[in-house]
Amino acid sequence: MKPMTRAALVITATAALGGTSYRVITRRRRSGAAPAAGRRHVITVNRPLDEIAEVLPEPLNAYHGTIEVQLRAAPADRGTEISARALDDKVSDGDIRRLLRESRSLLEVGDVLQPGGPTTEPTALNSALRGATRHGREGGLL
Repeated sequence: MKPMTRAALVITATAALGGTSYRVITRRRRSGAAPAAGRRHVITVNRPLDEIAEVLPEPLNAYHGTIEVQLRAAPADRGTEISARALDDKVSDGDIRRLLRESRSLLEVGDVLQPGGPTTEPTALNSALRGATRHGREGGLL
């Protein structure tokens, strides 16, 4: 077998395996089989507790009744800890993480900063970056 034919075969097999793995993982996440569903998420905001306790930010108020929100002073006078947990299966962990990030941005900066628009037209090569930008606020460390 020629080296170019062998390389093409390896690349094709790797791409097929990666695509299949991605579809399996995506289905599991969408089916709600995540073991951490309904867990409590906590974020620290650089604002005093009495300032936040009066009125919660709009993203958290929009989900009133479907999430449980608790406030407490952060250790060493570093602001306020906001913790949130889903009360039912209607709100995902990713949604809660996004709500907490948007709330922190509103409380500290006064606006929710959005990533810039695309600098190129959508292609197959930049689809991973577009997906990461679209779902960036739902995952990762708070």
